Amino acid sequence: MALSEIVLHVRRSDSPGRAGEAAFALAHRFEAYLTAIHAAAIAPTAFAAPEAVALSVVEASRDYADALARSDAWNARFTEARIAGEWQVVQSDDVEALCHAACAADLVVVERPTTPPEAPVGWGIASRTAFSAGVPVLVVPDTARVVDRYDRLVVAYDGGPQAARAMHRALPLLKAAREVVVLNGVPERAPGPRVLPTLDAVAYLSRNEVSAHVQRFDTEGRETGAALLDAARAAGAECIVMGAWGHSRIAQLVLGGATRHLFQHADVPLFVSH
Repeated sequence: MALSEIVLHVRRSDSPGRAGEAAFALAHRFEAYLTAIHAAAIAPTAFAAPEAVALSVVEASRDYADALARSDAWNARFTEARIAGEWQVVQSDDVEALCHAACAADLVVVERPTTPPEAPVGWGIASRTAFSAGVPVLVVPDTARVVDRYDRLVVAYDGGPQAARAMHRALPLLKAAREVVVLNGVPERAPGPRVLPTLDAVAYLSRNEVSAHVQRFDTEGRETGAALLDAARAAGAECIVMGAWGHSRIAQLVLGGATRHLFQHADVPLFVSH
């Protein structure tokens, strides 16, 4: 797999943010082309009150003009970082713009605000993009420590298709890491007439030139997301590779779930794939 086209969501046109730092580092390391996108759109909530629409139109137009005026600054950032890239300003919903750009990308990088958390978390830009983009999404908390390379990665593996897909799509990062820990939470195969293929994560990674060791993961009666995050922290993870929305997304929004917990509480980047 290659990592040659990266899309970056820019929340504020005057600053790359932590997600931007992570995206620039990845683009430099993998010699990838970076498309930085800022969406200046009217907030949907503005249409709830007619008197607010005019003000929102003015604010969106000002945001659009200001972002366009920053083209030279962004081109200078690309040059300074020694990467190829472009600055795009669009008038669209953020997620719609990112998913459109993702059609020709290998990875989307999105920043997740942590103070205050997005509410409701399940419908934030990061989670909606991860669910809809069709490519992996690197979710970077705005308080995360950004490194030039992820030397220690943790793969959350439960034997499900989302986890396997995330591991497969993360191969460029995994191959570049010095240590890969597989948190193996594969349940025991239940007896019965319907048996699906299995994938040995460590053997799969070994075939793909990734040296990894497995660590048994057991929630021990705790909520899965909290237990997974604690295990990743104990392993010293700089990034967590995981499948997103392994169960019904609506069920996870209503009842909670590992994806939602990690999106809300993780303090390291999440490489997620749906």
